Amino acid sequence: MKKLTSILIAAVLMLIAGCSYQDMADNLIPKQESAFAKDYLHRLQTRDFESIKKYIDPSIEAQVTDNKLLEAAKYFPSGNLLSTELIGSQVNVVNGNWQGNFSFEYHFSDGWALANVVLKKSDDNLSVIGFNVYRTKASQKELNKFTLGGKSALHYFVLALAVLAPLFILVTTYFCIRTPIPKRKWLWVVFVLVGIGSISINWSTGQFGIQPLSIKLFSASAFEAGPFAPWIISASIPLGAIIFWFKRKRFIATNRANIQVNEDASR
Repeated sequence: MKKLTSILIAAVLMLIAGCSYQDMADNLIPKQESAFAKDYLHRLQTRDFESIKKYIDPSIEAQVTDNKLLEAAKYFPSGNLLSTELIGSQVNVVNGNWQGNFSFEYHFSDGWALANVVLKKSDDNLSVIGFNVYRTKASQKELNKFTLGGKSALHYFVLALAVLAPLFILVTTYFCIRTPIPKRKWLWVVFVLVGIGSISINWSTGQFGIQPLSIKLFSASAFEAGPFAPWIISASIPLGAIIFWFKRKRFIATNRANIQVNEDASR
């Protein structure tokens, strides 16, 4: 039982370890660049097109006409701006080339909007290589919150597997530790604790993916990249646990035979 307790505690610690989303955001989001992106979108929203054009990268300069800027600006709802929140930040540096993508959610008295800006940095100078604006029906927190209503059969299948597989693994792990396995029991315990392959589903959109070579602790996971992001539910096949139950009788029979042989030898 001590071994089982140690294994379970270690697994729980692995699951709960880590920083909060806000802690990671404060540490990882580049402040100067995100502030630049926010100010740039504000200028687009207020239709300060002359100022906007100063920072357009030459690679897209021909595409950014006054008509295109006006079309993009119209996607911001009318009314008073109530709040602006940074909801996404992605930075890539490839061969010394810096590129950042920043997404913001806007709440106006007449509706909601999402906007993003893609920036390029060259010699500490920032330029804009892309931007988009589009309206949404509500806040991303509301649109992406976890609910059970109105979901497809695939949603419920993945969720059921993600709930039942870990329970099956926990029960199997207990019996695996109590079962007399002739050699390398700890390898069997590790094998039982993980799932093989993975099917995941975006809980908001229903988009799903399959990864046949994935290995997942406890055969399931559920996470959201942040308070504005959708939940991603994943589940794996508890292959190790399944195989153990097929082999358990043989392990017990082999152990009994070994005990009998030892008893006969000692007489």
